Amino acid sequence: MIARRRLLGAMTASGAALALSACGSRRRRTKDTETPPLRLRVWSEPAAAAYRAALSSFRSTSGLAVEVESQPWDDYWASLPLDVADRSAPDLLWMNTANLAQLQANEVLLDVGELVGDATSAIEPITADMYRIDDVLWGLPQLWERTVLVANRNLTEAAGVDPSALAFDPSAPSDALRDAARSITVDEGGRHPGDEGFDAEHVAVTGFSSHPDRSALLGPFIAAHGGHWQNAKGQADFASPEGIAAVQYLADLALKDQVAPPGELTVSDPSLCRQRFVEGTLGLLQTGTYNLDALQAGIDGSFPWDLHPPVAGPHGVRPLVHAIALVAVRPKKDERTEAIGELLAHLATLEAQRPLAEARLGIPAHRDLRGAWEQAWKDAGVDVSVLGDAPAEIAWPERGVRSAEAVDAAMGPIAEVFTGQKPAQEALPEAQTAARDAVG
Repeated sequence: MIARRRLLGAMTASGAALALSACGSRRRRTKDTETPPLRLRVWSEPAAAAYRAALSSFRSTSGLAVEVESQPWDDYWASLPLDVADRSAPDLLWMNTANLAQLQANEVLLDVGELVGDATSAIEPITADMYRIDDVLWGLPQLWERTVLVANRNLTEAAGVDPSALAFDPSAPSDALRDAARSITVDEGGRHPGDEGFDAEHVAVTGFSSHPDRSALLGPFIAAHGGHWQNAKGQADFASPEGIAAVQYLADLALKDQVAPPGELTVSDPSLCRQRFVEGTLGLLQTGTYNLDALQAGIDGSFPWDLHPPVAGPHGVRPLVHAIALVAVRPKKDERTEAIGELLAHLATLEAQRPLAEARLGIPAHRDLRGAWEQAWKDAGVDVSVLGDAPAEIAWPERGVRSAEAVDAAMGPIAEVFTGQKPAQEALPEAQTAARDAVG
């Protein structure tokens, strides 16, 4: 899914200054001539540009040259296993939680905690926890992303809807979310779902963005209803009574309540809800902060919009949080490890992380840069301060060996719930089995 692919999380941490003495000047010249350039690879060209800015002074203070590479998402994951196999991978790599365990299990990563030490103290703890395996920190979080509810203020105010007070309850005849979405949804004749003569084939405005999106909806709704995507052993575990009820609820917003776009459309086009929101024909879009740039560019001032916490469930609000981290690849020659550690420590500092925050690439995990990120968005006309601090209770992203493949395997059967081909009671156990089989 597109949203899952843009998983993004965040961080930086304050590190020791890299000031060097006269003796260090001689060391710089030695490194310049003897250490081949270090390589850092990301899957975002804007991020690559920010890293180049962050490294502008690094060579002069350390004597180490750094090459920053950018690859498109699909190319990135296609080439990485091949590069690791022939030991030609870059020294530092962007990583997500879905692919971390595979690299760690292959014993090709360096212990990041050992390399940077106290430089991790300013990281948002929840993001660091995502990169710990067996109490070892294998990644230095750079950015993080979270679920958010985006509201078209023209539509919500006209319908008398408070987007910050929405909740769902599958066991109730209706709830705040269904009532709000029904108030916003109108056909071309101005009728709402449930009104006599409501024409579901000719809807002018739809209330809510229910569709099979792992990060924006499935994860947060299952967790807010008391379920989990994975159990403590890392196995797919979403076919619980809580998970089945949450997924059927989401599908029924379109199938039964008629307040979301038709499932056959959102399954075939995962970006449909975002596009309808940009066009002004969708009132409430639950998505992630990773989509804010696309929303701002698409809306381009055509209507007022704002941000709110995601829809709450019986167990409260559970935004899904993703973090992107830098992992260090074990070099062919051990003496290169020191240089990798020096670069990683630099990229943990506040000043090295500032270009990423000011470029609005994701929420900075370096807590002292949160204000810079909020100001950058304020300058762009978007108030992100409502998101507050990192949430204590979250829906976790997929983790573990082949967890990305497990999600892909699960999404086919889950999509059948949204198209009305199968009830969640039947489809979710099938999806869970497919996910577990994909892991092996």
